[in-house]
Parts: sequence; structure tokens; C-alpha cells
Amino acid sequence: MSTQSSDGAERRSSEAVERRLYNALWWAKVQSAGPLEVEPDTPAVAGLTRAASPDGSTVWLVPTLPSGTGHTVLEELGTPPVAVEQPNETARVLAICVTCCWTDRSGPAWPGSTGTLAQIRSVYAAMRGRPEQPSDLTLIIGSLRRLHATHWLLWNEKAGEVRLGPRVITWTPTDQSTLRDLCRHLPDPPRPLLATPTTPTPDADPLSAEANPAPASIREGSDE
Repeated sequence: MSTQSSDGAERRSSEAVERRLYNALWWAKVQSAGPLEVEPDTPAVAGLTRAASPDGSTVWLVPTLPSGTGHTVLEELGTPPVAVEQPNETARVLAICVTCCWTDRSGPAWPGSTGTLAQIRSVYAAMRGRPEQPSDLTLIIGSLRRLHATHWLLWNEKAGEVRLGPRVITWTPTDQSTLRDLCRHLPDPPRPLLATPTTPTPDADPLSAEANPAPASIREGSDE
């Protein structure tokens, strides 16, 4: 083997090691903190899907794992299912937020639009088929906080506004079809009265296609 060929092989080997170390570093961060919000020029990471924020100023890196991945693996990566304290209430509030925030259901759920606490309370009471009760707000706020902590929602408690979280990009076309049917059966929310200005639709992330080499994303359903 010539010296030139040997140098080329060593360089390729070194680059491969650097890529593995780079990917391992980001996966360690995701394992520690869950989905990460980073600068748009952050290089792609194998196995992490990119989701541009509504205004395009940041990008979320979200793990994409094979369908059927075990519960233990999901917990290690900071991406547990909705099985949390008060699972039925949490799943109910997530469904309501999907209804309020996924207004253009002909397209993908992410990034969706901004919903409000007033909308959630209205739909929640209509689902229950009764006037709002004093305990409803406590249950709703608790569920919103849990869903925000697990990145299913982005909950701005001070403004009383909510958006779908970056983990919704793991929903498959089948998942989204099921959710469309669910939304059609839920009460319609009132028009939102927003405290913050509507964000523009972001430009396409140029790295999004490159950064999604992983197998089909996680299929997750709510707990009974």
C-alpha cells in the first residue's frame, strides 16, 4: 500500500471515530435531559430527528427509535410514554391540546399553532358534559406541567398558552390519522385570545432530511 493510500485510510478512520464520538456525546445529552433545543447550525446527529421551532430561531433534536422499543430504554433516554401520575387526566389534556393546537390537520402536527388555557378549560368542561368545577383547573394545570416536563407540550404558564412539544414529530402517519379522528369527536374549542404574537412559519431546516437516518419512530399510546 502506498503512503498516500495509507494516509487516506487513516484519515477516514479518524473521521469515523470523530463522528461516533460526536453522536455519542449528543446521545448522552439526550439521555440526561430529553429532547434538546439547539442552534439551527448544529450539525446533524445520527438517530436524532430535527424539528425547527415555529420562528426558525432554534431546532429541537428528538430521539427516533424503532417501533416497539421497550419501556426501560425510553426511560433511560428521557422519553417515557404518557404513563405518569394521573395518567387518564394527563392523556385527556394532551388530546385537548392536540385539538386546540393542531388546527391545520391536513398537514403534520408539528409545529402547530398556539392554544390557550381558556380553550383547554372550555373543551375539558364540554368533554365532561357539565359546567366547569373548581377542581378542574388544578387537574388541568398539573397535567400541563407533566406534559411540558416530558416535552409533549410547550406550556407557558405565565401567559396561559400552550404549543405542541417536539416529541410529536415522532408520531407516524398512522398515529396522526388516529388523532385526526379523535379531534373530530372532541368538542370544538373557542377562538384563542393570545397574549403573545403569532409566530411565522419557519423556513425548512436544510439538515432535517440528513438527520433522520434512524428506523421508524416510537409509537406511543396513552395509558388507560
